[in-house]
Amino acid sequence: MGDFIMAKDDEELLERKIREWEEEALERKIKASVQWNYNCSIKMFKNYVKRESTIKNVTCEKCGKTYRTNSDKSLCFSCEEKKLSRKN
Repeated sequence: MGDFIMAKDDEELLERKIREWEEEALERKIKASVQWNYNCSIKMFKNYVKRESTIKNVTCEKCGKTYRTNSDKSLCFSCEEKKLSRKN
């Protein structure tokens, strides 16, 4: 009779462990789904929002040459070099 009770306790323990495992698996699945939705939303947002370029077209005040730069200089590279060489 003692063996039967022991086996019944083992079955209950096993069933409890299986329920716990199923609950954990469901919880992991829900978390993974939420994470996937979050990542998907961020990727879509990045595709829709475009950043403005820092590169702009500038016309040199001295020679009139048009060039592209991200600096706030008003002289082209050639005129800038000439200006620096005159100072030295």
